[in-house]
Amino acid sequence: MRNIASSSLSCSSSSTPKWTYDVFLSFRGEDVRKNFVDFLYSSLQQKGIYTFKDDEKLERGRSISSALLQAIKESRIAVIIFSENYAASSWCLDELAEIIYGNQALGQTILPVFYYVDPSVVRKQKGSFGQAFVKHEDEIEDKERIRRWRAALAEAASISGWDVPSTADGHESKCIQQIVEDVMGKLKNFVEDDEENHVGIHSRVQKINAFLNLVADEVRSVGIWGMSGIGKTTLARAVFDRISTHFEGAIFLHEVREHSKRYGLENLQEKILSEILRIKELRINNVFEGSNMIKKRLCYKKVLIVLDDIDHLDQLEALAGKHDWFGKGSRIIITTKDKHLLVKHDIDRMYKVEVLDKYEAVQLFSWNAFKKNCPAKDYEELSLQIVHYAGGLPLALKILGSFLYGRDMTEWRSEVERLKKIPEDDIMKKLTVSFDGLKRIEKEIFLDIACFFKGKKKENIARVLDSFNFYPHIGIKVLIEKSLITVSKGRILMHPLIQEMGWQIVREKAPEEPGKHSRLWVDEDNCDVLARDRVTENVEGLWLHLSTPKYVAIKNEAFEKMIKLRLLKIHNAYVSRGPNHLPNEIRWLNWHGYPSKSLPDSFQAEKLVGIKLQNSRMIELWKGIKFLNKLKFINLSHSQKLIRTPDFAGIPSLERLVLENCSSLIEIHSSAGYLKSLKLLNLRNCTSLRRLPKQILLESLEVIILSGCSKVDEFPEILGPMNHLRAVYWEATAVKELPPSIENLTALVVLNLSYCKSLACLPSSISKLKCLKALVLSGCSKLGRLPEELGYIESLEEIYGDETAISQPPSSIILLKNLRTLSFRGCQAMALSWRARLSSLVLHARGQDSRGFVFPSVSGLNSLAILDLSDCSMLDEGLPCDLGSLSSLQELNLGRNNFSSISASSIRNLSRLRILELIGCKRLQILPELPRSIEQVVFKLPKWYMQHGRTC
Repeated sequence: MRNIASSSLSCSSSSTPKWTYDVFLSFRGEDVRKNFVDFLYSSLQQKGIYTFKDDEKLERGRSISSALLQAIKESRIAVIIFSENYAASSWCLDELAEIIYGNQALGQTILPVFYYVDPSVVRKQKGSFGQAFVKHEDEIEDKERIRRWRAALAEAASISGWDVPSTADGHESKCIQQIVEDVMGKLKNFVEDDEENHVGIHSRVQKINAFLNLVADEVRSVGIWGMSGIGKTTLARAVFDRISTHFEGAIFLHEVREHSKRYGLENLQEKILSEILRIKELRINNVFEGSNMIKKRLCYKKVLIVLDDIDHLDQLEALAGKHDWFGKGSRIIITTKDKHLLVKHDIDRMYKVEVLDKYEAVQLFSWNAFKKNCPAKDYEELSLQIVHYAGGLPLALKILGSFLYGRDMTEWRSEVERLKKIPEDDIMKKLTVSFDGLKRIEKEIFLDIACFFKGKKKENIARVLDSFNFYPHIGIKVLIEKSLITVSKGRILMHPLIQEMGWQIVREKAPEEPGKHSRLWVDEDNCDVLARDRVTENVEGLWLHLSTPKYVAIKNEAFEKMIKLRLLKIHNAYVSRGPNHLPNEIRWLNWHGYPSKSLPDSFQAEKLVGIKLQNSRMIELWKGIKFLNKLKFINLSHSQKLIRTPDFAGIPSLERLVLENCSSLIEIHSSAGYLKSLKLLNLRNCTSLRRLPKQILLESLEVIILSGCSKVDEFPEILGPMNHLRAVYWEATAVKELPPSIENLTALVVLNLSYCKSLACLPSSISKLKCLKALVLSGCSKLGRLPEELGYIESLEEIYGDETAISQPPSSIILLKNLRTLSFRGCQAMALSWRARLSSLVLHARGQDSRGFVFPSVSGLNSLAILDLSDCSMLDEGLPCDLGSLSSLQELNLGRNNFSSISASSIRNLSRLRILELIGCKRLQILPELPRSIEQVVFKLPKWYMQHGRTC
């Protein structure tokens, strides 16, 4: 647990409703006060149900009092008695509108009673209700008020309630008894609505309600999923309490996972049917019978069923198999830690519960630790530390807050220190349930991520896990679905307490003896076991990643006992000498600064997949040939003493060879030219490298990088098609020419030969590179021409020939229909003649000689967007006479030229021109009329402009 900076914490009032009354009675006094309502009120009071009844209500159509409004808001249940003349009272209708609002905003429960009135009459405002509204329409000018009344009546009458006298055989007393029993049942189901239980709930309930869409007639299911302890059950319960009265029957089945294990699914099926159908004696013999009974008995009833903590598809199929099991308008809510269960069961909508934000977390913790919504004075910093430890997990906040309630400052500090080393047992016990449900390989993946890979890139993690035969692509997906990990911006993340649970699982068998653990990841423990040789054969992974370089003592025999070691990573550890032995079970060897001149002779790791030994002291990786058929990755970057590479004949599966900045490397073994699986070859800045394989046939190669290998003077002969190579980066080498076999690079997209100062020509076979888009030749000072066949590369989009000896481009260049960028900046004696239309061309032709650059025509360049003719010593006759034909031109740069005027018609006709640059045009005397599209003109006024007071 880490300290976090204290922030300002203040107690704030809560929006959580305060329930003063259990029941609010809404009625038309003249109709029912002296009979039905009095008997109902007395019966409710007799059962201890605190009920509000307004005996002083005035039937004069005035607005209801603030006291009455307060009573409505503070009543958990509203019982509305719709009598024949109910709608005649504007007071009653205002009261009803407030009740409906409270139902929506505060989650109050509504129970309608239709007293000698048909519900459809109320809902559709017919009969006496319709007559009442005719009168209201005549007398009341506020039409919005009337609209609210109508909507409130329609909504209230759509809720399942009691119909008097048809209920209880026409006996009002029996009907009252049943209403009281119903109210008592609903009150019994309510969770205590204190502020603690409502922290962060309201907004989440609203989202679930939107998913449920209670207005819709179809059956709808919503899944609520998330990690253990995050509040799925609390959220589902809050939703249930707010909407259960909208249904003919409702049941909340807690802890289905645990209950089904103890008592069987038949018992849960009995509970559903007994609760909804009000059947006291019900016996189901088997799950199949129970499923059939649910389907047959509930298919015409509008029901609400919450299935809490589902962990197996069988539970869903037995308790809520299909939508047609239930009547129109029914809703099924499911909570689970496993998202895939919801997917398999075709749940309509899924809601993932996220952790509380910082301020919600502080509130929830404070309610449990201080019985108010903010920390007590002097406890703010300690509270923030514990809230940070809990990571917004409601379970942890409640457990830790309750544990610390009433304790003094010394005890608080002690608990904070303890949590840094020892996790809270009650929290870990709850979280471990998710781990227990995993398969063996999924458990291994989870523990590896918890101990080694949290926060790392998913792609890299999958590569390492795949080397262990852990099938990471499906395994990682399962961990995501079970709410144990998340992926954000390509990285795998894990809640701190979930990670701590993983650590505890690794440590539990030998808490005080790290050397007996399967995984070692704590720097202090690692340094100790390596220095004292306290490791055992249990160790499968060791991860020593020091934040700053530090000397670490490692016994020569330290690795001999680790016969199961599959992962070894050491970073920033200065070690005086390398190990005599490395376990042959290693799959991934990552040792930054490896101290030996080579790997041990005894090292025959046939399962080895990856070697990463950057900044090592190696001279060579090993001598001779080692047969490592599974080795895919070698990275020895920045190993300044490395002289040669090994014979690659025994490594047929190698995919990535990275030797960047190995400044002493002289040669690459010729066997590297035939690695059929190689995808990346990176030799950037190997400044001593002289010899490459003379011939190559790398069928899978995608990228080759030799940038900065200044002594490499020969490009290898390509023996056959290399259909995957997309990029060749050969900048600043000593290569003199390319072989005609370059045509075998049939998929090449980028060829970068910039600053190859010895390169004199390109082969005509380059025209066979049908996928080439970018040809970069800038700085090739000896390159005097481009092959005439260049124009046959139809895909070519960019040519950079800056600072070369090219005098003119080949005439075939006009065939390059897709050419977008052409740059010959700094070329000498360039004379260009354009006769064809190019598509979306950006032309740079800077720095011509003193004779001046002549640009004869731009006719046909209708897609040209940017034209840069700056720094060309261009005189008046050098400007294109048909400049105005560039109908798509948006940017024009004519800076640092010697012309004195620009054709007015040329500029005026550039209808899309936005930017005109004229910096350094010292001889320019007249600025022509500019098109309306112009947004920016960039130039420096000559002195004579200022002297004559002329402005542009």
